[in-house]
Amino acid sequence: MGFVPIMWKQYFSALLFVPTLLLVTGVGTVDDSRMSNKYEQQRYDGWYNNLAHPEWGSIESHLTRKTPPSYSDGVYQMSGTSRPSPRKLSQSFMKGKDGLGSLKNRTALGTFFGQVVSAEILMASESGCPIEMHKIPIEKCDEMYDEECTGDKFMPFHRAGYDKKTGQSPNTPREQQNSMTSWIDASFVYSTKESWVSAMRSFENGTLKMDGDTVYGMPPHNLMRVPMVNAPAPHLLAQLKPERMFLLGDPRTNQNPAFLVLGIIFYRWHNFQAERVREVNPDWSDEDVFQAARRRVIASLQSIIMYEYLPAFLGKEVPEFDGYKPDVHPGISHVFQSAAFRFGHTMIPPGIYKRDNQCDFKPSRSGDVAMRLCSTWWDAEGDITPGSVDEIVMGLSSQIAEREDPVFCSDVRNSLFGPMEFSRRDLAALNIMRGRDNGLSDYNTVRKCFGFPMLTNISEINKELYAEHPEIFKTLEKEYGGDLMNIDLFVGGMLESSGDPGPLFSKIILEQFLRLRDSDRFWFENTENGLFTETEIAALRKLKLSEIIISVTDINRGDIQENVFFFKSGDPCPQPMQLNATEMEPCMFLKGFDYFQGSEVPYIFGCIIICIIPVILSCLAYAVVKVMNSRRRRIKTKWEENNNGKSVDKMYVKEWLHHNAKRNVKIKFGPDEAFHLMNRKGEKLRTVSIKGIENLVCEVTQDNSKNPMMLISVNKDHDLVLEFSGVKERKKLLTKLENFLQSHKKRLETVPTFKDEMLANAETKERRKARLEHFFREAYALTFGLKPGEKRQLEVDSDVIMVMRTSLSMQEFASALGMRASDVFVKKMFAIVDKDNDNRISFQEFLDMIVLFSKGRQDDKLRIIFDMCDTDRNGAIDKEELSELLNSLVDIAKTQRLSTEEVTELINSMFKSAGFQDKESLSYDDFKIMMKEFKGDFLAIGLDCKGARQNFLDTTTNVARMQSFAVDAIAERRKHWLLKKWDVCSNYLENYRQCIFYVFVFYVITIALFIERFVYYAFMAEHKDLRHIMGIGIAVTRGSAASLSFCYSLLLLTVCRNMITKMKEWAFNQYIPLDSNIVFHKICAYTAVFMSVVHTCGHLVNFYHVATQPLEHLHCLSQEFSFSSDQKPTIAYWLFQTLTGLSGVALWIIVCSIFIFAYPTVRKKAYNFFWMVHHLYIPLYFLSLIHGLARITGEPRFWIFFVIPGLIYTFDKVVTLRTRYMELDILETELLPSDVIKIKFYRPPNMKVLSGQWIRFTCTHVEPVEFHSFTLTSAPHEDFLSVHIKAVGPWTWKLRNTFDKAVNDKEEDKDNPAKIRIEGPFGGGNQDWYKFEVAVMVGGGIGVTPYASILNDLVFGTSTNRYSGVACKKVYFLWICPSHRYFEWFIDVLRDVEKKDVTNVLEMHIFITQFFHKFDLRTTMLYICENHFQRLCRRSMFTGLKAINHFGRPDMPSFFKFVQKKHSYVSKVGVFSCGPGAMTASVREGCEAVNRQRKIPNFIHHYEVF
Repeated sequence: MGFVPIMWKQYFSALLFVPTLLLVTGVGTVDDSRMSNKYEQQRYDGWYNNLAHPEWGSIESHLTRKTPPSYSDGVYQMSGTSRPSPRKLSQSFMKGKDGLGSLKNRTALGTFFGQVVSAEILMASESGCPIEMHKIPIEKCDEMYDEECTGDKFMPFHRAGYDKKTGQSPNTPREQQNSMTSWIDASFVYSTKESWVSAMRSFENGTLKMDGDTVYGMPPHNLMRVPMVNAPAPHLLAQLKPERMFLLGDPRTNQNPAFLVLGIIFYRWHNFQAERVREVNPDWSDEDVFQAARRRVIASLQSIIMYEYLPAFLGKEVPEFDGYKPDVHPGISHVFQSAAFRFGHTMIPPGIYKRDNQCDFKPSRSGDVAMRLCSTWWDAEGDITPGSVDEIVMGLSSQIAEREDPVFCSDVRNSLFGPMEFSRRDLAALNIMRGRDNGLSDYNTVRKCFGFPMLTNISEINKELYAEHPEIFKTLEKEYGGDLMNIDLFVGGMLESSGDPGPLFSKIILEQFLRLRDSDRFWFENTENGLFTETEIAALRKLKLSEIIISVTDINRGDIQENVFFFKSGDPCPQPMQLNATEMEPCMFLKGFDYFQGSEVPYIFGCIIICIIPVILSCLAYAVVKVMNSRRRRIKTKWEENNNGKSVDKMYVKEWLHHNAKRNVKIKFGPDEAFHLMNRKGEKLRTVSIKGIENLVCEVTQDNSKNPMMLISVNKDHDLVLEFSGVKERKKLLTKLENFLQSHKKRLETVPTFKDEMLANAETKERRKARLEHFFREAYALTFGLKPGEKRQLEVDSDVIMVMRTSLSMQEFASALGMRASDVFVKKMFAIVDKDNDNRISFQEFLDMIVLFSKGRQDDKLRIIFDMCDTDRNGAIDKEELSELLNSLVDIAKTQRLSTEEVTELINSMFKSAGFQDKESLSYDDFKIMMKEFKGDFLAIGLDCKGARQNFLDTTTNVARMQSFAVDAIAERRKHWLLKKWDVCSNYLENYRQCIFYVFVFYVITIALFIERFVYYAFMAEHKDLRHIMGIGIAVTRGSAASLSFCYSLLLLTVCRNMITKMKEWAFNQYIPLDSNIVFHKICAYTAVFMSVVHTCGHLVNFYHVATQPLEHLHCLSQEFSFSSDQKPTIAYWLFQTLTGLSGVALWIIVCSIFIFAYPTVRKKAYNFFWMVHHLYIPLYFLSLIHGLARITGEPRFWIFFVIPGLIYTFDKVVTLRTRYMELDILETELLPSDVIKIKFYRPPNMKVLSGQWIRFTCTHVEPVEFHSFTLTSAPHEDFLSVHIKAVGPWTWKLRNTFDKAVNDKEEDKDNPAKIRIEGPFGGGNQDWYKFEVAVMVGGGIGVTPYASILNDLVFGTSTNRYSGVACKKVYFLWICPSHRYFEWFIDVLRDVEKKDVTNVLEMHIFITQFFHKFDLRTTMLYICENHFQRLCRRSMFTGLKAINHFGRPDMPSFFKFVQKKHSYVSKVGVFSCGPGAMTASVREGCEAVNRQRKIPNFIHHYEVF
């Protein structure tokens, strides 16, 4: 369009339309000073129109009720629950023939302008939040929606948005809200938001943005992505990009081409007015011009709607304006919005004509006579160009609307746009349903409310229609059951209408528009507002829609009629024909859309990632353990090589075990006279000694077609068979073996053979093991018999012959006894059993030994002991022979060896006690006399042999005989088993009542938090969309979130070490089981992890539901999110592109890492990694705090639980930092046997230390930041601190090697010596020993370390009267260890304690837990010797202590009964244990067993486990 035509067009328009000229040019009586925009600007959101009621008519205001609400429950549930399905009513009354023209020749332009009017004052049908979806039932075999006749189809219907403050009670029933202003204020053109208007404005000359000419161009495309409604086009069934749409004031203008064209017309009209204002007032600012143009656009719309459209729509004139009425409410009524004004839907045609000014009607893009309406839903912009705007307007002005009757055209009755999951819907059914949604009263009640008489007969609805089509009303009566008080307002109103809206609808519509006009302070006819002069008002009253169209398009007068709402005879370009849907292109019907499409792969991968994370972390933890084990082995190997002073040669080979088994091994040569087979862990599998041999025979296979092999014959042991991948590999091993033998002056003899022959004759370990198992099985079966009823058939077969020919070597005999072949005891026993002196024990000889020990007489067993001592077989035992046996027994016990003087003194004592002090040797009779006092012991003794399935000893338990703790048997009344169970339960509850109480409270709170959130989201959160979208899953996840928030926060309190230590000193600590803090920490952690799993799995389900929802539902999910209208978020977005998703995945990884690396095996083998991973608690709590900030599922609540525990924990850590970075001088280090190192270091001044406490310890020269927990072994009164550390893992080995000069030969850096850093001290489970008058302390393994401090403190305090006020008066200390040899340092501590114990407050017992059973021959002999030594020297022959030695594990119940009987005057006894878990469990069970008798004192167990 050129410049000259535009100017001429404006000129002719001005000449032809003088009233319009007065309006648009501002000539005549217009006062420029008055026009200078000094008026009140009408707000976009409708507020403050009515100064007394500012909210009236504003956006989000309530719809107004002109009739009483008729909700089915009186509050919010949809009305008409007993009425027929809206779809069925639509089929019955709104279905009919298309192609019938308007009875009054109304044009399609008027029909679609009605949509503009509706959009101007209404937006109250959009779904609200929460989404409330109801199902409109569809009858079986519906021709549109159920062609397959399944009978299970339904049409979705979303209830309209409402005020959440309503719908709570009958006094405040649900009230829907209007998202547009009620005023006719051109909100259709400008929108209701300042930001939206700003996006459309050019901010130049008061105009809106335009592509092309300022007036005749096109609105810009939505490149700014303003939230226009971007519903899916049903014929495409896809979300299109919002940039394709034109940016206009109403978000719905892209719904159909006619609606869009009218939006463009008024958009241009604003710029047209702005140019006219600018021409008259060139000095005005952009804002002044814009607001002046806006006032004129608003006035134009008000005039056209009220005085041109409404009379045309109603068929009657509108009363004249008689002044502003501020007491009139402008609210849109429910009956207007949900029923009456929907009458215009009946006039919607199935298509839209396009023509030019030459009356040439244009075909559609598809070649049809007109644009099919159902094919352009939400895809209107594709048909819109500057030229097509004129063509569509002219086509609409010539096109006759559909007839004003109840019938809807099929494009809106069957093919109205719908959600993607149901792409086509029925507008008539939706209209009926909308009335029920809004709680409209029935048709008859509404008539009464609007002053019409109530009907008594159904024919009175429309007598003319009844006369023509009585069947319609018979159907109506049938559907509603003849109840006139139950007919839907929309159905009744449509049936009473013909040509024009019926009397009821007309009154409702007219009443609504009159209220809008009379209540509007900014109405153009209101002279009180001073917006327009009388002349301007008169000009505006005469303004026609056609004038606006001609002003802003290329359409000239004569191209369209003056009154575009009617087509009269003589008007230009009549339509070719009335459009009929059956004669147009069919509507494409895409039945549904899967919203989950595109999320399948991300969802599957998301689930896999969530599930595989624990697996990967478990594998990683396993790998870490393996690496640490490897490091540990390397350190130990290095230490061994350094101790040996030379390295050894080694080689990897494959050992052949049998035909189906091989294993990779490492052969290590030396450094002693042996080579060793090691597995990949460095553990010795077998040692082949070359002592005592000159030649080592090796058979070598000669088969060329098979893998080379070799067999090494081992003296007195099974053969070693090796397989190689090649001859070179075997040759390499032979060379290494030969060199090794030569270094020890031995020779290698190789013998060629063949593989099959070698393997057939090889005496492998597996074969030998099978033969020995058969050997032992037959021996035991013959000795102990068979099971009852079983008969043994003795058949001489090859197996029996093999067993009879099998004999045991000394090595195999020692292995059967669980001892070494070099032990003197084994040699003596072997010599006795080997009666034929062939250095082998035959089957019969072994069988005789078993029978003797199991069924022999006392004299027979004594004879064996006598013969064992009688080395020279002269029939007498001299003192030297007896001394040799005693040393053997001491060596078996793995304890300190006795000196020659001590052995001599012991033997003399034994001789003297039997009256043989004058003899130097004993005959057998003398020996029996000496052993007479142990007659009972010898009667029961046997010999514990490995491999025996039947037990021929008195007991299978390794329990020490503690005669000193014997108590009298108490006859107990026999109880029913139920009473016994009750006693067990009640005793358990009594012993652990505190722990049970706190665990109970913990789970009550945890479950209560879960239930509270669960109930809230499941039943009470109707105002949230989460429940509707996610189902019950949201209730589960929110409940678990509350519980895990509580658990994770409580975890912090359980590790506040300083707080717990301090609480131990307070009086009320007796009511809190502080010693169980770690156990409680684990309980909280397990519960938290369980809730985390529930929470994670719940969200996987929830996000699946989210991914299946349309975009409009997601907008309701959270106001914190803004989604693009063309792209629905997938699972990948929720999991990996949101704060909640990313933090959730990170939290899952952290939780799994912490939990897996806290597994006992990982914690023990890779403590450093466990500790490092546990420090992920910092990001854990940080991510937990920000996890809910996105507010996807609710307000963040973690901080509520976290803030108090977090502050306490932070303060506790600050206290810990006091000593963490303080470097303490090392005063002394001492390397002790059994890989133990003692470190004595400086004690900071003013540091309060109690016995039994522990510290976290590190050394600056090892790993300065890696702290480990150790119990203090120094006493509180000492001016230094000390720890005893056993080298077990890499860190402890590194620490030991640092101070081992044999390993670390570097000179100490005097400028930078090693320092100690500590955290603590912290209170331990043994700290409260002094609070009990009688205390029992049990230490096992390295767990004796706290008692080094406690016992020292005890005897020091009692000997110096320092603890005169302390309750503790008697302490029993039980030390349980495999052997004294591993704890020589502790024996020194105990020896020092015994010297200082002048008040005899301490009684000690030592238990050596060997593999012997209590009536084994060896154990019995140890007891006899120990008994004599105690009598003689008042000290143990093994330790040199006064403490009594026992062999075997303690019988804890018997010991506690002894203490209970001896100290019956006290009410409770404190039991303290520290050591392996099995020992702690044994002590706990002993306490429970004694407490079960309900006698005082009661035993209270305290324990410490690191």
